[in-house]
Amino acid sequence: MNQAILNRSRIDKFSIVLDLPKYLKDNVDTVLQSTYNADSIQFTVIGSPVPAIEIPQIRVPFGGQTYNTSSNSRPAYEPLNLNFFLDNGYQNYWILWKWLNLFNDVYDSTTQMIKPLDIGSNVLTNPMNDFRSNFTIYGEDEFNNKIISFNYEQAFIVGLSEIKYSFQSPEEATCNAKFVFNKLTVDILKDVNVSSC
Repeated sequence: MNQAILNRSRIDKFSIVLDLPKYLKDNVDTVLQSTYNADSIQFTVIGSPVPAIEIPQIRVPFGGQTYNTSSNSRPAYEPLNLNFFLDNGYQNYWILWKWLNLFNDVYDSTTQMIKPLDIGSNVLTNPMNDFRSNFTIYGEDEFNNKIISFNYEQAFIVGLSEIKYSFQSPEEATCNAKFVFNKLTVDILKDVNVSSC
C-alpha cells in the first residue's frame, strides 16, 4: 500500500483552474493591458478546498421512540473559503477583485448588471449567468499528480479577505476568497494504489 497522500510536509496539496465569467473574458483589462488567459488564473490553494456536504436526516416520532430516515434532499452549500498564495505581481488577487467589483462597483456603488453594456458586439442576455463561472480544484499526490477533482458549477465570488503577510515570518503572502456555488461534483482521476511500473 502506498503512503497516504497527505504524509508529505507541504501545505499546497491543491490547485485551482478558474474559468472566469463571460463578462470578464470579453473585456480588456486596462491595467494588465490584455484580456485574461488561463495562465493568469491557475493558482495554488492551501487549507481545505471542500465545504461540508450534507443530506440531513429527518426524525420521525413513533410509538414513544424516534426513527431516523433520510430527507433525500440537499440543502444549499455553505460558501467555499479558499486560501491561496499571492503571486509576485498580485495578478491573481487583482482578477478576483475585478470579479467581485462587478457586483458592486467601488467607484459608484452600482452593479455592472445594470450599466450600459460596452463589450463590442456581445450582448448579455442573462447577466447573472454571465457573471458566474465554473471552476475545478485538483487534489494532488506527493508527486504533484492530479488525483481527484472537485468541480464547482454556477459559482461566483462574494468576498476577499485581508492579505496576510508578515515581515517577521518567511512565509508567503496569502489571501482568502469566498465563493458561493450551486453544484459540486467529485471525480477520481488516478488510483494512487496502482503502480505506474
